[in-house]
Amino acid sequence: MAYEKHSEDDSVYILDSYGLIYRAYFALINHPLTNKSGRNISALVIFFRNLQALLAHYKPRYLAAAFDSRTPTFRHKLYAEYKATRQKTPEDLHAQVPWIEDTLTALGIPVLRVDGYEADDIIATVAKECQKTGRHLRILSGDKDLLQLVNDTCLQMQPDKTNGGWETNGKEEVLSKWGIGPEKILDYLSLVGDSADNVPGVKGVGDKTALKLLEQYETLDGIYQHADEIKGALGTKIRDDKDNAYFSKKLITLCDTVPIEINFDSFSTAHLNYASAADKLESMGANLAAKNFREKALKAPHSETEKVTEDEETETKELSVKQNSGKYSACTRAKELADIIDNILSSKEKSFAFDTETDSLNAHQAHLVGFSLCSKKGTAVYVPVVLPGGMFAPETVSTKDALTQLARLFSNEAVTVIMHNAKFDLEVLHTNAERENISFSFDCKLRDTMLAAWLVDSDAQGKSPYSLEYLGETKLGLKGIEFKDVVEKGKTFADVPLEKAVPYGAEDADFTWQLWQYYEPLLTKGNLNELYYDMELKVLPILTNMEIAGIHIDKKVLADYSIELAKQIKSIEKKIYKTVGHDFNIASTKQLQTVLFEERGLAPGKKTKTGYSTDTAVLEELSERTDDPLPQLILDYRSYTKLQSTYVETLPTLADEHERIHTSFLQTGTATGRLSSRDPNLQNIPIRDESGRRIRAAFTATTGTELISADYAQIELVVLAHLSGDKNLRQAFIDGIDVHRATAALIYGITPEQVSAEQRRFAKTVNFGVMYGMSAFRLANELGISRTHAKDFIDQYFTTYADVRRFLDQTIEKAQQNGYVQTLMGRRREIPDINNANKLIQQSAQRIAINTPIQGSAADIVKTAMIKVQQALTQEKSKARMLLQVHDELIFECPSDSETIEKTISLIRDNMENAVKLSVPLRVSIEHGSNWGAFH
Repeated sequence: MAYEKHSEDDSVYILDSYGLIYRAYFALINHPLTNKSGRNISALVIFFRNLQALLAHYKPRYLAAAFDSRTPTFRHKLYAEYKATRQKTPEDLHAQVPWIEDTLTALGIPVLRVDGYEADDIIATVAKECQKTGRHLRILSGDKDLLQLVNDTCLQMQPDKTNGGWETNGKEEVLSKWGIGPEKILDYLSLVGDSADNVPGVKGVGDKTALKLLEQYETLDGIYQHADEIKGALGTKIRDDKDNAYFSKKLITLCDTVPIEINFDSFSTAHLNYASAADKLESMGANLAAKNFREKALKAPHSETEKVTEDEETETKELSVKQNSGKYSACTRAKELADIIDNILSSKEKSFAFDTETDSLNAHQAHLVGFSLCSKKGTAVYVPVVLPGGMFAPETVSTKDALTQLARLFSNEAVTVIMHNAKFDLEVLHTNAERENISFSFDCKLRDTMLAAWLVDSDAQGKSPYSLEYLGETKLGLKGIEFKDVVEKGKTFADVPLEKAVPYGAEDADFTWQLWQYYEPLLTKGNLNELYYDMELKVLPILTNMEIAGIHIDKKVLADYSIELAKQIKSIEKKIYKTVGHDFNIASTKQLQTVLFEERGLAPGKKTKTGYSTDTAVLEELSERTDDPLPQLILDYRSYTKLQSTYVETLPTLADEHERIHTSFLQTGTATGRLSSRDPNLQNIPIRDESGRRIRAAFTATTGTELISADYAQIELVVLAHLSGDKNLRQAFIDGIDVHRATAALIYGITPEQVSAEQRRFAKTVNFGVMYGMSAFRLANELGISRTHAKDFIDQYFTTYADVRRFLDQTIEKAQQNGYVQTLMGRRREIPDINNANKLIQQSAQRIAINTPIQGSAADIVKTAMIKVQQALTQEKSKARMLLQVHDELIFECPSDSETIEKTISLIRDNMENAVKLSVPLRVSIEHGSNWGAFH
């Protein structure tokens, strides 16, 4: 039969996938890449970077990926010890394999796998088919076994460590590197064996000996035909191990008759779906790898990146991302701005998108440089307030005139203002209005597209998955102007000339307008309107006012504590040096390694690129299992120095001229709906120790005021009792008794009064642990007990609280059926890995499924309480104001007279305890005093 001849341009490229994945993982073993969730994604990222280099430089027309069998292969049946000496695949490597497979499939590259065969066998079968059909083959692998396939039309390519590309091995390269041609590789490996695969070879025959034998006798058969001529110990080894030599050859010989249908048309790369692959990678948090595919998707003529739903029909539309080209203009006169405002106020909708440009990202210090307005797709106006030169240019609207006109919109209840990250813009307007002594209220209807994007997809992965730039590109198909292309390094937006400021600023308002048209129907479709309009948008102005207010800090308290800490650190240093017998740099990992593992002979733990690890986990383990005091001293030293640098020395530098610190609250920072904070993160101040109390003591009330702390008692356990309906757990809360003591009493079959401190500690750990899917292994570690004891304790716990077990099981089942979980108030979180074939990934997804309804419902209750408390304070015209939210605790500043304090406490308690109606009571612990550290 005659076959069509193909040119090298039609070469088939095939990936030895597991080999490449393994190599990619261990390339960064000491400095692994992780995603937002903390999962290792090194293999995922490096694998696709290598693939992207291949696509860019070689432009393969045909490409497929071969994977090893998930079941034992025919070689395992021949030899039970085959690959038995290999270390178990690391769990975080194993978890990445299905991610890579899913992304390859999304990209459109065939995944080839046949039970009972290795990837090498599939590659050999493809090589045979290429030979039959006259095609060239390129094998992408670093596996020496595959060198036996190299010939005039088949090359091996492996990742090049030096330049990130691919290094090609043809017949000449194999001969140069190995000293033999590819046709002798099989016999060579049969002699030397392969320790990685536990292939025996001939004992005592190494590389050099094998090469000499093959040079003299050509083949393995030739060697054994002349085995009696080989003198000395070598001859004895060769003759004694003949069976092993030929058995090894049988194991190493690649099977080229794998029962697989090979259709080269299906290998075609003509229609790779870069956008779909980018989506997959971004969903796993591999944004660096996704970026290349996303850029290719932008250039592709048919790049499907979005599915648009209209009414009840789902219609797939191709979204070709293109450079934005809106019609934008500048408004440089106050009269012109007034006319624009009049037009908005006289329009039927009275809605517009708004965005500010400033000279700083700190809203409390920023000066308004300009702002943009948009009420029609593709059309927007930019209003400059400041132009280059550091002073008002003739043709700009003054800050005072601009804010006076904007106040007409923002104070009007009939007007809808759409913003992206509205909290920042609102604070900028407030700060600048205060400077100009202009009355500025926010009575309008607020809409925030960043909050909408987060509610629709609360678990989006990536560095900035809710940024205007990212959403404009992925949801609107519009490539915006980048900040770095407008503002020079070291400059601010105040230095940007009008011709550049107009398109950049106006574009932001235009994108925001279009994103609202995109997300508004999605909120309705996802039954998210109540959460969006009645919760998140009502919390938004409360958080804005909390950030504007800030909280007073007493620098002297921190200065005094800093002196104490310095003494404690110095004392620990002396103890460390005395214990060791000499001075050394405690902060130096290298010197600490020498002291711990060489001088003191402690057993090292995990190894890093720079030697054995000295991280917290290693030091804690050394402290627990040895009598050496040094590991604990090092832990104490690190703890105190971190407190010093992170809080005690840093907090005073963040205070404003009124000695108030303004944290930023993130509504979109978690998938559960919980608020987080940053700059500074006040939620991370230690809670359970004296050091944390000392730091919190620096947050003080100002003259004539006191701080009030209102803290929900065990709110997540209350939610668990309500959701599960467990009668024993519910009764503990109804009776108002110590739930941990009650749990211990039920488990141990004793009265609450008989419960010991240790028994209560065990019960408390499990009470909170069940919400996070705690395993017996983790409980054993936390409590310092055996795994058997831990398992018995958990079993007894679920016997005591049987309905809790039922609730957790049903929650997982519903997640597996629906693909998502919900909170009490309908907050939805997708759980894409809940049915993942990889058990590790699936178990992680199950923990998320269990925790989200509990933690998310608790977060919803706290937000509801914030809204109700603030409404009551406003209605009472109270001078008390909310300052902080730290998980389940609210901090207020209140006039210090006893009548006001008592009235405010009563108002707070009533609204927090009645925020929502549950089957168990919500209880709030309230204290008041001169500083935050005085509470709890």
